Amino acid sequence: MSDPRDFRPGRREALGLLLGTAATAAAPRAFAQGAPPDVAPPDVGVPRLGEELTPFGAVRAGNRTRAIPPWTGGLTGAPRGYVPGRPPPDPYIEDVRWFTVGAADVERYKVRLTAGQQALLTKYPESFELALFPCHRSAAAPQRIYDATLANADRAGLEGNGLALRDASVGVPFPIPANGVQAMWNHKLRWRGGSVSRTSLTVVQSGDGSRSMTKLREEFASPYADGDMAAPPLLYRRTILEPKEQSGSSLILQGTLDPIAARTHAWAREGERGRVVRAPDFAYDTPDPVTGGICTADMLDMFSGALDRFDYTLVTRREMYMPYNAYRLSNPGLTLRDILWPRHPNPQFLRYEMHRVWVVDARLKSNFQHTLPDRTYYLDEDSWQILASEHYDGKGNLLRYAEAHPVQHWQVPALVPAVEFAFDLTADRYTARGLDNGLPPPMFGAPLTPQDFTPDALVRRGRRG
Repeated sequence: MSDPRDFRPGRREALGLLLGTAATAAAPRAFAQGAPPDVAPPDVGVPRLGEELTPFGAVRAGNRTRAIPPWTGGLTGAPRGYVPGRPPPDPYIEDVRWFTVGAADVERYKVRLTAGQQALLTKYPESFELALFPCHRSAAAPQRIYDATLANADRAGLEGNGLALRDASVGVPFPIPANGVQAMWNHKLRWRGGSVSRTSLTVVQSGDGSRSMTKLREEFASPYADGDMAAPPLLYRRTILEPKEQSGSSLILQGTLDPIAARTHAWAREGERGRVVRAPDFAYDTPDPVTGGICTADMLDMFSGALDRFDYTLVTRREMYMPYNAYRLSNPGLTLRDILWPRHPNPQFLRYEMHRVWVVDARLKSNFQHTLPDRTYYLDEDSWQILASEHYDGKGNLLRYAEAHPVQHWQVPALVPAVEFAFDLTADRYTARGLDNGLPPPMFGAPLTPQDFTPDALVRRGRRG
């Protein structure tokens, strides 16, 4: 059987039609930063942010076949049929399925498929398929985020062997990335709606039909996006609401722009009245307990944490079949039984579209250890959200595959995952994070401050409990 890595777009020799390589991506970056006065730009046209490129560095034009349309600003207005106070309707509900990719079609479409998708189609040939729909480039952000991104393009940089970010604020740091580290920083600091609070379910589904469920309250704040450079740039807190025996258990993470000067901090509390302790072990390849160990700590939000253990290579920008506009999956009328089949999600509710993505390969550095030392990430060019990721062991075996199925919240505006799926390809089980069908929708603009993400906040909340 062929090594699944042979078909990974992360391998240069396997690439088909390229839209750009790491080498070509670096050239515009150099001229955006300004060339010496005696050095003229080349005669060929250099794409410019806000013109040929969107403010986030995506190719504004559609592709040659028109399967990918031009970006015209994204979805920023209420869809037809919207009634205040009711769940928003699917803006693309009238779309007709373009075609379906099944197990028999893998060879034909493998240039558009991730290795993870190929593995799922091959592993479950009788039940799993990819439903392809017309592409809608719905991703959009506020104008202030675009303005800040344009400013970052001329000033942002890396230092400390690429681990520390400098001279960037509010917007995407590197809209025209020159390397894989810059692309990964774009994901970490992408616009995701400011302060957000949501209640959701994380479910671990087994092939025998059994499942375990954790109900969480998750809160996120980005002082970076607010321009507050004195506070940690990214703040995350999750609290278990159910099951009852774990209720009140909490985790707080504080991110950093400079892990050399200030490391990422983590604190945990067991139960409502447990003692608050540092949790430095919740990092890198530590299994995340709410996912049954399917995900590691650095798979939270598709990727999170420090960039120090891997070498990241920006390989290409490529047209691929990606999860997108997952409004059907977010339908409040769906139940867990509707969505979660024993071995994989019900493909009836999964929507895939052709989109351009940046491909980043990650290889573990020789002086570090990690249970998943070889990875490939697929980053949406319109939002910098990681849409898919593959996780291999040291022998090249694909062990984990994850997908983020996003929706555009037009009222913010922001593109954020509705559900993240992560598959344990060594067994018939997977986890779904972010399920909120029938639960209150995410609250954007939640009244959260950096003080709400400190150990003292956990102590105060525990005493009130």
